[in-house]
Amino acid sequence: MYCKHCGKELNDDANFCDGCGGAVQGETINNQTAEKENFNKEAANQKASNADDVKKDSSNKVIFMLAYLGILFFLPLVSCPESKAGRFHANQGLILLITGFAGHFILGILYYILSWRLWGLISFLFTLWGLALLALVIIGMANAGKGEEKPLPFIGGIRIIK
Repeated sequence: MYCKHCGKELNDDANFCDGCGGAVQGETINNQTAEKENFNKEAANQKASNADDVKKDSSNKVIFMLAYLGILFFLPLVSCPESKAGRFHANQGLILLITGFAGHFILGILYYILSWRLWGLISFLFTLWGLALLALVIIGMANAGKGEEKPLPFIGGIRIIK
């Protein structure tokens, strides 16, 4: 038998519910009714929770967009630490920052190795790398502005912040 008030399963000889403390005195409900009520309560709570998440996430779009601007990747983690979308955009911003540093580091090594011989080629590669990073920043900011959680091309599958 189940408690009419909270739906908790009870012993057949129980007079009071040990979950909510309510009197049982013949006011029990069958198994299917209790399961339906619990399911409806959980569904309503989940809908309310999802609506709150969407509302919070839409009010934080600017912060999510700022996550793609270098060192500002941490802003969504500070402003909305429980937000799944915030963690996603913070992760994408961090990956973009690390990728930018790594690319510039590699190109810097090439510059010192090849130095004056191929300075035009190295300069061209630096320019291409900067444009590629700019394109990724724009794509990430556009996705964040639309409220989408699309991974960045090429580097978006990497997860550091979970």
